Amino acid sequence: MPNSPEEAPLVKCQSMTVTLQLILLGIALIVIGNAVECEIWKIDVGEDIVHVGALLLIVGVLQWFFDRHVRATFFSEIRDEILGSSMAARSGICGFYADSKDVKLDEYFLSSTDLIIGVNYSGKLIDNCSNLLRARTSLGYKTTIVTIKPGTAAETFLAADYSIATTEIAVGLKKIDDMVADLDPGKKHINVVQVNTVLRYSFIRFDSRIWVIVSTNGLGRRSVPGFFVSRATPWFDHFKVDIDLLMNRK
Repeated sequence: MPNSPEEAPLVKCQSMTVTLQLILLGIALIVIGNAVECEIWKIDVGEDIVHVGALLLIVGVLQWFFDRHVRATFFSEIRDEILGSSMAARSGICGFYADSKDVKLDEYFLSSTDLIIGVNYSGKLIDNCSNLLRARTSLGYKTTIVTIKPGTAAETFLAADYSIATTEIAVGLKKIDDMVADLDPGKKHINVVQVNTVLRYSFIRFDSRIWVIVSTNGLGRRSVPGFFVSRATPWFDHFKVDIDLLMNRK
């Protein structure tokens, strides 16, 4: 089996046949045109036949040049694009947002019986989902929120690496606790788990999807992208196992 369409015997045969026919027909018309001495209504028929033959000859030569030098590259680029797209789809990425704040999560929040939210210390993601969390609580669904543990090496590292005060981290963690207390006063449905490690990415793990927000290496606040991965795919399996392992780092 050929590795690519341009190497298929039928494609090569048909292309060579068409090219040869154009070149031979062009040469034949040039010869005939030079042999014809006829003028109709002041139109030199022989000269016009020569022009048509030259045109066909040029087209044939261009077709040969395309087959010889361009077609392989053309098919190769198409193949790479198709394979690249299919590989990305098989990896599990099923949705992307250039700005993670633009995502709509309503469907997954209210249909997932098991939900885990992971952030370092910022309550923005939780605050953006507060109405959905309140709706989950009213339905009796369980939600777990994962944050860093205060007073640990993770907090010290995060503060030093991002040049922020530990008090800012403490304020962020307290805000999360306050939001949880407001959303679930009895603490029956929302559980906060604190871990002794810095989260490399923020996430929301649903039953059938995982929403991942890419972290930044550079300093400064800016919009960050996010993407969904779907269940039963390599990316989903990777993040699911990683989140399970994260829960053990208390």
